[in-house]
Amino acid sequence: MTIKKFVRPEVLNLPTINVPASESDAIRLNANEAPESLWKDEDKYSLNRYPSPRPQNLINELAAFYDISNDQISISRGSTEAIDIIMRTFCIPYKDEILISPPTFDMYKFFANANSIKTNEMPLCESEDFCLDINKLIKNFNDKTKIIFISSPNNPTGTIVSNTDIEHLLKNVKNKAIVVLDEAYIEFSELKTMTAKINTYKNLIILRTLSKAYALAGVRCGAIIANSEISEFIKKILPPFCFATPTIELIKNSITPENIDNANAQINLIKKEKERVSKELNKSSIVNKVFQSEGNFLLVKFNDINMLKSALEDTNIIIGFLKYPSLKEFARITIGTRDENDALLNLLKKIQ
Repeated sequence: MTIKKFVRPEVLNLPTINVPASESDAIRLNANEAPESLWKDEDKYSLNRYPSPRPQNLINELAAFYDISNDQISISRGSTEAIDIIMRTFCIPYKDEILISPPTFDMYKFFANANSIKTNEMPLCESEDFCLDINKLIKNFNDKTKIIFISSPNNPTGTIVSNTDIEHLLKNVKNKAIVVLDEAYIEFSELKTMTAKINTYKNLIILRTLSKAYALAGVRCGAIIANSEISEFIKKILPPFCFATPTIELIKNSITPENIDNANAQINLIKKEKERVSKELNKSSIVNKVFQSEGNFLLVKFNDINMLKSALEDTNIIIGFLKYPSLKEFARITIGTRDENDALLNLLKKIQ
């Protein structure tokens, strides 16, 4: 199977942006930069100079971190930008469609709309605990579907799709569509990443991020992981100079063995705290149901959502009220620190 058949025609003829990084000790008179830094406190970063257009050292370290080769990864400013890049690489505006299963990450539909791509939806059902039926999804696939987006664990439901089901889907749409598997929350689940399958299934793209488990949401670092052929086309659309020099160094420092150990310790704490919060929420008379979640959050159905909203108005507590029509009585609650979680739990006790 050739990936070229899926690529937007305009992208096929674009040159690959592959600007060689300049030597740090070179006399650089080619980029219209300021000759000296005005920010002496940050002189170690040489902020008067442009960062590496393709930070190869960072790419190499992230490739090793995800256990893939460096030609199988493209880095983006979070998974959000990655979604846009993927759509602009493969989808023809006003012609192609994407297939999603809402409620799910709203950026899939956001960027489809922004790029004039129709969104075909196969909604998840509350009666099925929002679990995705892969066979039903395959039945909703049509000839115009170019990309299928699956979030596992899913945001905002916290449900997962087994790797067996993902492989079943990949086999069924092998020569028909790209499957994008968003693993943003995988570190909080018992799932194993499917990165080892990117060469087996040429139509598989995996999204990873350092925002969640590695506590770098403010840095914005995402990874588009796919076979080298897909990666080559992705890089035609991905602009150079995506990351500021200090950001590059910060990301590299975040995936040292010590920081990985710290992240794993925090993941375990979040899992334990999620279990505690879930039990306490289930004791509240205002709570209808707490759904099982494999993410760092809980999906909760309330008996009186308006009462909850009113109670929160005079506090500094913010939770995620959902815009989906079928989820008007639901909220997504991120697991915070124990004190932050207790602030919400204590409020719920007062409004019972």
